Amino acid sequence: IILSLFCIIFLTSCKKKKKEKLRIVTSNWLGYTPLIYAKEKGYLDKLNIEILNVVSLSESLYTFNSEHADIFMGTQYEYKVASEKNPNVIPIMLLNKSDGGDVVMSNKTLESLQKIDEEIDVFLELDSINSIVFEDFIKKHSLKNKTFNYINKDQSYISSLKEFKKSSIVITYNPYNIILEKNGLLNLETTKDSIDILIVDGMFTKNETLIKYKEELIELKYIIDIAVIELEKDPKKYYESIKDYLYDTNYDDFLESLSNIKWLNKNSNNDILNSLKSNNFPTKELL
Repeated sequence: IILSLFCIIFLTSCKKKKKEKLRIVTSNWLGYTPLIYAKEKGYLDKLNIEILNVVSLSESLYTFNSEHADIFMGTQYEYKVASEKNPNVIPIMLLNKSDGGDVVMSNKTLESLQKIDEEIDVFLELDSINSIVFEDFIKKHSLKNKTFNYINKDQSYISSLKEFKKSSIVITYNPYNIILEKNGLLNLETTKDSIDILIVDGMFTKNETLIKYKEELIELKYIIDIAVIELEKDPKKYYESIKDYLYDTNYDDFLESLSNIKWLNKNSNNDILNSLKSNNFPTKELL
């Protein structure tokens, strides 16, 4: 009997060890850095989780849709695109709300943009929440009749541009807006100014992945909570752990960017949840 019990335990243990590594793809947006921090601190090692870093939200979505990742980080816009392709995709965790973190910038003032007749270059990640921010901006400020030349580039490329020769609008987010401001662009509007757009960042996966890795994901949620607590307790130490992922963002810029995020990982506001539900964003499986 003892020998049989030992065999059962041994086989069960082997089965658990054979569970595939859980792959999470994320861009280096500041609101996702609790994952990167957890990785750098070794908190994810025992969970057998691999973090895949990409340069944009659209690349993150592409990586997930092509089945090179099991979970992706994104906004409700990327979730909508993913769920249209696969109805089994669900939100499993909310991380933060953009409270000024998404920014509309330009090398012209808003008044100048409203008056000019020439074509306007628009730099953005086209297959991302950037598109929704842009559409809201031009509608609100009566710019829909203008002629736009859409330039679909990731934020690392856009922020590397030192000069915009034509009239341009840039849709970006922290910390890239700080780099662009140093290069001469003007801040025209942020999500803190706009009451029409709610942008939340979260974690999304297929329902079968949630079922298979439920135990690991509950522990991951706890680890993310710890990362946010450690960020709030000692932002300098946190920054030193993740700065290599932030494209030359210095500590002061990091702190400024933090002020544009409201963390939702532990306290998901009921108004936010109700707003998400009213826009067909399921909340039932949120951890």
